[in-house]
Amino acid sequence: MQTVTTAVIEDDSKVIEGVIWIHPERVSGAPCFYGTRVPIQNLFDYLAGGEPLDEFLEGFPPITREQAIKVLELARTALFNSLLNGENPSRP
Repeated sequence: MQTVTTAVIEDDSKVIEGVIWIHPERVSGAPCFYGTRVPIQNLFDYLAGGEPLDEFLEGFPPITREQAIKVLELARTALFNSLLNGENPSRP
């Protein structure tokens, strides 16, 4: 099982793997790409809507391909880990 690194920085932001940034007073606390106000949910919405990754990256120029791929890898790992641990990922 892969360990995910999380750090809390001086302004009470949480940084996950250097690519996800959560700050309670920015974008209503939604997880964003580090150093931006771009919610990671936007990436999943684009892909779920059938848009290619390149389309997302064109729409959000501060986000790099490496950042987007890392977020997708983290989501995949979290899903697989929850399944292996017997958790039901469909429950809120």
